[in-house]
Amino acid sequence: MPKMRLTTMGVERLIPPPKGQVDYFDSLLPGFGLRASSKGAKTYFVMVRVGGNLARVTIGRSNRTALDDARMKAREAMELADAGKDPRVVWRAGIAASEEAEMAKAAADSKLLFPAVAADFLQNYPRRRKLAEGTLAAYRRALQGNAVSGWGSKLVTDITRADVRQIINAKIEAGQTTGADRWLDYASVFFKWCAEQELIENAPTDRIRKQFAVVVGERVLSEAEIKEVWAAVDKVGWPFSVLVRLLILTGQRRNEVAGMRWTELRDLDTAAAVWELPGSRTKNKKTNLIPLEGIALDIVRGLPKIGKGVCCVTTSGATPFSGFSKAKLRLDRVINEARVEAGLPPMPEWTLHDLRRSFVTHAHEVLGAPPHVVEAAVNHASGAAKAGVAGVYNKAAYLEGKRALMAGWANHVKALVESGK
Repeated sequence: MPKMRLTTMGVERLIPPPKGQVDYFDSLLPGFGLRASSKGAKTYFVMVRVGGNLARVTIGRSNRTALDDARMKAREAMELADAGKDPRVVWRAGIAASEEAEMAKAAADSKLLFPAVAADFLQNYPRRRKLAEGTLAAYRRALQGNAVSGWGSKLVTDITRADVRQIINAKIEAGQTTGADRWLDYASVFFKWCAEQELIENAPTDRIRKQFAVVVGERVLSEAEIKEVWAAVDKVGWPFSVLVRLLILTGQRRNEVAGMRWTELRDLDTAAAVWELPGSRTKNKKTNLIPLEGIALDIVRGLPKIGKGVCCVTTSGATPFSGFSKAKLRLDRVINEARVEAGLPPMPEWTLHDLRRSFVTHAHEVLGAPPHVVEAAVNHASGAAKAGVAGVYNKAAYLEGKRALMAGWANHVKALVESGK
């Protein structure tokens, strides 16, 4: 068994024996050596006494283990042997523990993947807060929609403020200005919940301000935008087209129009046509008499009776239309495709509820309708026109005033949508 001073270059240049294997012992560290085989393998080893017997402990091949590391490992083996421990047993246990630790870390990381944490949030948070289905759907879109598709392999602990800003900027570039702020709202709640659950130290949404800070209830569609919506909704089709046009013409709430029933319609063949919206379906639990005039009356008269004829705005006849989100997305797409062709930027984000606000605003500013009549028309529960003496008089239905308002607005919208044809 030859003895030599092992060096990195010497090990690399060592010629394999013609047959079998040869051990080369290191002159610097007795007991440590290199075994070279005729097949070209070169393996570091160390000789130690375990339980009174001499044992060869393999350290590793030279093409995978540096010489200095091998010497350090050999010294460790000698110390373990001097302490009465078998280095092979200790090292095997260490490798197993390391592998087990890696597996445990991988399992923990899988639970911290953004999709997994988002799913956990959506299962637990809304139930504790008793969120409405519409709000829950908005959270789902924010946390499981296309905006966060790039976070599928990210741990929530690795999501940075830059990642959040990237999504916000992408929405702004797509013309979804209000959507950017709304997504930030939902994401902020989610990451705050993550921090409360001690999944992360700090929310990456902290100190990110809304880009546009649109005040709730601020968006009013211009007359030009109303005309665009009216024209585009035909391409979305029944019954969404009727729903949107009745929202524009009556100023009532989305679910109130969607839930319109044939039993609520009165005197459609006369000049006294009215939609009696019962208190059981209104927000303030008060019945609202809505005169039907002009093109609004034409639309209602033209509604087909489907199935058993219970609901008016429906595909089944038995239940109200409910596919608002998908239909609204299609409508936005139609509008913005037309705008691209005309060389215009995308329409600023708007909601179906904005049509109600637009009705109120234009009734005041365009038609000059008295505030108490406008509020009565949309069944507002409170407001300036409800205060003081006006509140006493507002207990009346203002049916004639509302009829004049509805007729004036219907005629105005008709002239608007037919202009430029």
